[in-house]
Amino acid sequence: MKIFTRERLQPVSLCLRQGDAQQTMAIMLRRDGNRFTATYDAEQVSLDVAVTLTRVHLSSESITIFDVVLEGHDPDLTSLYRAASKLLLNVEITSGPRITEPVVKVLSHDPTQAVYFVPEGWNLSDALTRLPAAFASARPEVARHVERIEQAKKESDREIHHALDVLAMLILETDDPDGVYEEVLQLLSPPSTETRAGGEAGTTSPPHPLRSCPHR
Repeated sequence: MKIFTRERLQPVSLCLRQGDAQQTMAIMLRRDGNRFTATYDAEQVSLDVAVTLTRVHLSSESITIFDVVLEGHDPDLTSLYRAASKLLLNVEITSGPRITEPVVKVLSHDPTQAVYFVPEGWNLSDALTRLPAAFASARPEVARHVERIEQAKKESDREIHHALDVLAMLILETDDPDGVYEEVLQLLSPPSTETRAGGEAGTTSPPHPLRSCPHR
């Protein structure tokens, strides 16, 4: 499978704003370049459902949302949604009795359908603080790679931050860190054969220095 497609190399953002009952549909979606804006009628659909349905709809068109921004909402809620979206998580504020503290659950084999459940009435600032640990508990291997990429961003020039963000997004989306790294190495490595001075072909080039780096 080719991981580095044109659609995946440019992360897409989603802006959510609340509309009113006068709009013709429960959720109205428009696109402006690499940014989508969804206006939802809170009388017909909750914020949680509006975000989830919009992301599922866009996913069916091979569009992955990597940045959810709320307009006109509570600042703590806005921060929580945005941080969760960076991990490809939906957010659900739930009153169900089974959720007693914030927790991440992967609901299917599709890693982009994971949800950060937060009990209704829970302090949202605390839920934001707990998010990294909750994510690591649900997807430990992916969380380790994402953490390493974030550390690499802190130690590198800003010029490569976008490339690192794309790398993290691909790992989150595919759930295949080894496959992502392998394709990166194929893009960066020289040809696997070299021609000797005497004309003999087929000499295998030495391993790329990155290839020996442990992924785990």
